[in-house]
Amino acid sequence: MTAEANIFVTEVLSQVAALPEAQKEAVMLVYVEGFSYKDAADVLDVPIGTVMSRLAAARGKLKKDMAGTDQGGLEAG
Repeated sequence: MTAEANIFVTEVLSQVAALPEAQKEAVMLVYVEGFSYKDAADVLDVPIGTVMSRLAAARGKLKKDMAGTDQGGLEAG
């Protein structure tokens, strides 16, 4: 892995860690562990729609936070 890729992965993991607990659990189960939405819903004991909602919210927050990080880096440089 290149140094740039390493930095990016570290930043993404840091942003995931900062998510609200419910969103972080959904992200970890679906995107890291590879669970289906249904299986994640079963593990979390919530409806599948709740898992989908949490993932959508997490993606939106990560996208916004990562865009802010990129812009901040460009402005500082």
